[in-house]
Amino acid sequence: MTQQNDPTQTPEATQNDPTQTLEATTLREMFQGPVLLVTYEGIKKVNITEIEKYEIHTSTGAFHKVDVLFSLMPESAEKLDNALRVNKEVEEQKLRTDKDPHKRPKIIGKRPMRKLAQKNVKVTLRNGHILYGIPIEYNEYNFTMNVNNQMVLVYRHAVYQFEIVNTQNKESTATEK
Repeated sequence: MTQQNDPTQTPEATQNDPTQTLEATTLREMFQGPVLLVTYEGIKKVNITEIEKYEIHTSTGAFHKVDVLFSLMPESAEKLDNALRVNKEVEEQKLRTDKDPHKRPKIIGKRPMRKLAQKNVKVTLRNGHILYGIPIEYNEYNFTMNVNNQMVLVYRHAVYQFEIVNTQNKESTATEK
């Protein structure tokens, strides 16, 4: 059952409450109405009914969060245009996020994202999709990104590699570990 926002909750309590996260705020408040969940199996247009720690419940069923790569508003999809590409080499590896959290690459706090916030980046996801944009907000589990002036919520477990894209066409690589 979803809880209402409680201004008296401590920051520690809100971090562990799935209804209080960056993900919940983005999916419920910023992406009002239907959303597109981009999963390993394709793109699903859904209405979010509940957000739990490990699952997103929708009008069409539940999705394990580890199967979701990123999400956005349906009207934003066509506007991504040249900011979404595919790395065929990564795609051919058929990488997936391991359902066992102990077997996943470690994500240690927010530090790796601090270096990337407000910079032009290239984010390669585990399925080979590449997003070009600017990370805006982030936490330990996901981040929002401005991609062609469209808001995208990216799940960090889906990230294969980050690269800072310099204006002089040089790239600095940082793999999420």
